[in-house]
Amino acid sequence: MKCVLIGVTGKMGSGKSLFSYHLKKKGIPVYSSDERCRILMNKMSLIKKKIIKFFGKNSYTKEKKINKFFLSKILFNNYDALKLLSSIIHPWIKIDFKKWMIAIVNSNIDKKRFYLIKESALLFESGSYKDCDMIINLSSPLKNKIERIIKRDNLNEIEIINRLKNQISNKMREKASDILVNNNCSRQYLEEKSHVIHEKIIKKIEKYGKRR
Repeated sequence: MKCVLIGVTGKMGSGKSLFSYHLKKKGIPVYSSDERCRILMNKMSLIKKKIIKFFGKNSYTKEKKINKFFLSKILFNNYDALKLLSSIIHPWIKIDFKKWMIAIVNSNIDKKRFYLIKESALLFESGSYKDCDMIINLSSPLKNKIERIIKRDNLNEIEIINRLKNQISNKMREKASDILVNNNCSRQYLEEKSHVIHEKIIKKIEKYGKRR
C-alpha cells in the first residue's frame, strides 16, 4: 500500500520528537532522523572512518561510541565543521530512510494508516523536504527551547543559541510549511494538537485520494 509522506520539522528544542511520538501512538510509522543518525554513526564503519579522518580519534569513545561532547566542542560556532559532518552522514540517512520506507510500504500495513512521518530538524537544510507531500513545522519561544535542550543535552545557553543560529530561520520554515504548530503551552496541548492534525491529515487524504 502506498502512503503519503509527512515531514515534521522545527529548530532543536521545538518539540518535534514529542509531537511525532503522539502520532506514533496512533499507529503512524515515524522515522526519526536524529535517532537513526546516532545509530549509523555508531554502527557504520565507513562513517566512523570519515569522522575520525576529519575530526580525530577522540570523536569516538573507548567503547567505540560517538563522542558527543568532543564533537560538540568542535562544531560549536563552526558552521563549516557542521556542514562537513552533515555531508558525511546525510547521504547514508537518505539511503537508510528509503529502505525503511520501502519496508513499511511493502509490509501488511494497517489500511487506516494512510501516511508516514519523517522527523528531522534539518528537513530543509538536507533537501529532504522536496520528497514530502506535506510539512508540519513546530516553533517554540527561545526560552522554552533553551530549557528543553539544557535538560536533554546538558549544553550551556551560549552553545545552544549558536547552534540555533546555524539552523534555517523560523520565517523561512513557516513559509515553506503547510501546517504550523506553536508549541508554547503544556505537553497536554501538544498531544491534543497532534490529534487534531492527525484527523485533519486523514480527512484531507480521504478527500483527495492522494497516494504515494
